[in-house]
Amino acid sequence: MTENKNKPALLEEEAKDFYRAGKFQQAAECFSQAAAFYLKKEEHLLAAEMRNNQSVALLKAKKPHLALDAVRGTDEIFQKAGDFLKQGMALANQATALQDMGEKQKAIDDFNRAAKIFKNSGEQRMHLQTMQSISALKLKTRNIAGALFSMQEGLDELEKPNLRQKFLRSLLRIPQNLIDK
Repeated sequence: MTENKNKPALLEEEAKDFYRAGKFQQAAECFSQAAAFYLKKEEHLLAAEMRNNQSVALLKAKKPHLALDAVRGTDEIFQKAGDFLKQGMALANQATALQDMGEKQKAIDDFNRAAKIFKNSGEQRMHLQTMQSISALKLKTRNIAGALFSMQEGLDELEKPNLRQKFLRSLLRIPQNLIDK
């Protein structure tokens, strides 16, 4: 009985070991099994977390369609639980899968939702990373101005930017200053 009770935790550890070893498909399978066990025990938050981990492993295994299937709906579970950091991360994982599938606009939409959550939660680093992802996607769609403004928004939210970020922030203000004249 104890072994079965600990099974999801053991599967999670095994999945993390596979992930660290670069065996992403095996990691995804273990995370999926752990999620199924947690779901049977009606531990929905832990199941959602395992599905998010499964999604990341599947992205690393270059299987974005399966990654999207794994992560879909987990953002809502985290939102209902009031875990906004994990909600934002789930949306970012979903956006990454969409991006890898070539669904750029849908990816931008999900990244924007994640960025808003990170900003409202005070998660500056996560907000910046998400805005950088949005900026990169906008560059790929040839939306240069949108890319610059997305990057600038991410940097402007930092309370204590490092030297490189300060420099980049200054550079990004040049186009805005030209537009304002």
